[in-house]
Amino acid sequence: MDHVVTASCPTGPNPDPLARSRQPLPDDFIPVQVIRCRWEYRYLPGKGDWQVVIQEHADGPATELMTELRRPSERSLFDQVCTLEGFLVDYFVVVDSSGRAVLPDVPTRICGEPFPSALAAIRSLPYHVDKQIPIRRVESEKAFRAGCSDKYPDILRRREPPKVMASRIWNPPPEGLRVCVYRIAKKTPSTVDPRGMPMGKLESSHILQGSKLRTLVNALDAAPASDCPSNHTRFAVLTPGFWEAYVALDGCHNLRRPDRTLGRLTPDAVALLTK
Repeated sequence: MDHVVTASCPTGPNPDPLARSRQPLPDDFIPVQVIRCRWEYRYLPGKGDWQVVIQEHADGPATELMTELRRPSERSLFDQVCTLEGFLVDYFVVVDSSGRAVLPDVPTRICGEPFPSALAAIRSLPYHVDKQIPIRRVESEKAFRAGCSDKYPDILRRREPPKVMASRIWNPPPEGLRVCVYRIAKKTPSTVDPRGMPMGKLESSHILQGSKLRTLVNALDAAPASDCPSNHTRFAVLTPGFWEAYVALDGCHNLRRPDRTLGRLTPDAVALLTK
């Protein structure tokens, strides 16, 4: 008996569990359409970054693909040394004129990898996009426009042994610095990362340049070591596009440099980070 497969894309974040329904093509199966699903990350105007499913179809008998799908998998009479690798096959179903849909097996070589010619046949069909299905929001519109993450772990709470202070925080100094400001949310299972660190929620962002940036960088370089406990409610992530630094915006005004050395900023230096 054929497995029942819907001729549309699964809307879960991962189609892998559905691969259990894969089956060889029935001998009498004559396809009239191939439906393929692709999982991508896309920006949706006004909604932010989302994981979406792109559903598309190709009409016709797909003769080359059918030849590949009816090809037998390779078998070996001897033990074969194989590497441990994962193989990604596009999620697709073939549909006949009665509307019967089959999620077909893709023939494999001795070590389990699909034949390259089969993958090429799947991907070379003349697909037309039917719809784009939003599955999960990755970042909000606010975060996308800010260039910051919606949430960020409070790195300043991490306990690490002290290190020798570096001479310069960034060398050469950056020409611009993105400042992402976060407020620490009340501790709940959804506001703690897998390491148990509290998460901050994005509050605001801005770009620091010119004389204010030079003053801040000098303050970051000159900040003395700190042994004050990091007990704060807001923090800023400072990124020039590569190595990040972190500053507590209240409490002890602690600083964590990219090389993980710790310092303590003055209120005047911290004021440069807030609007």
